[in-house]
Amino acid sequence: MAYINQSPDLRVLFADLERRLRLLETATRFTFPAVTSDPSNPRIGDAWLNTTSNLAKIVDANGTVRVLNWT
Repeated sequence: MAYINQSPDLRVLFADLERRLRLLETATRFTFPAVTSDPSNPRIGDAWLNTTSNLAKIVDANGTVRVLNWT
């Protein structure tokens, strides 16, 4: 990623960015909480797996509950 004529400060900056990107790539995965029924008052950004209907759901920015569809 670094170029030969970069200043030392710029090389340090790029090294830090690369380190941070690698941390993101290896971050722990997120697992939806498993519930038997949908929450009664979900907030924007909430996500869950309804084990009764076997559907993953999320509340979008408008407050609408959406079913995640992977097909």
